[in-house]
Amino acid sequence: MNKQHGFTLIELMVSLVLGLIIVGAAFQMLISGQRSLAFQESLQGLQDNANIGINYVVDDIKLTNLNLPFSEIKPAQVSGLIVNTSNYISGAGSTTVSGEGSGSGFITAKSDVLVIQYKPDQTKEYDCEGNSIGADDVIVQRYFIRKDDNGSANDYVLACDAGKYKEGTALTGLNGTGQIIMKGVDLFKVRVGVRDSANNMSYKTLAEFKALSNTSKAVSLQIGILARSLNGVTDNSVEKLEQNIFGSKYSITKPTAEKKKYVWIPVERTIALRNGLGEEL
Repeated sequence: MNKQHGFTLIELMVSLVLGLIIVGAAFQMLISGQRSLAFQESLQGLQDNANIGINYVVDDIKLTNLNLPFSEIKPAQVSGLIVNTSNYISGAGSTTVSGEGSGSGFITAKSDVLVIQYKPDQTKEYDCEGNSIGADDVIVQRYFIRKDDNGSANDYVLACDAGKYKEGTALTGLNGTGQIIMKGVDLFKVRVGVRDSANNMSYKTLAEFKALSNTSKAVSLQIGILARSLNGVTDNSVEKLEQNIFGSKYSITKPTAEKKKYVWIPVERTIALRNGLGEEL
């Protein structure tokens, strides 16, 4: 008589439990992989957005002091870095200068406002807002952060506002809301590379440079932004709520109503002011 062999009830139960454990582990790995992919995509998008935005600003800052009367950028004479009203050519009638701006929804520390001017050459046809410009115009561009009109209450952008004037005529077109250069910017900071009469080099804030005498000159600019991911990341992500720009620490304070988690990255650039006798860096 042939005997029939099979699984006992206990063996079947053990097999089922082991199968469930394997399926559960595979499902957990799938979920973890999806979360990791979402985080990496968010971070990659943030880095791309930040680099494109800041490089656009860098290209325009390189024009600072182009074709202006004085070749050196000093605090209290006509120059491309506007920190005093005396930096404007006669007749501009503007009081808009570089200095301190506003805070953002996530950072109480105030951002900087950078104001530059230049006379374009024939290859430059538009200002940072897309307005047409001529070779006889003096172009003034103001970089600052402001609220995103199409975003939530805590969304800020880096914007550029442009105006123009001719010698002896008033500046027009400045002090508007400007054109958005980059979204998700919670901080914008500027440092001025200064060379003094003893040929010593140091970096100053805009206010510190403004207070110097004309024995010092600006030879470079450093700009730094703190960029935030446009979309929230997964709930199990760890937020880094302290960031560093130019060696200074800035604390991020999330608004009470903000439940999403975000990624922040600092991005810095150093630009030689070659139209003000800048140097290779």
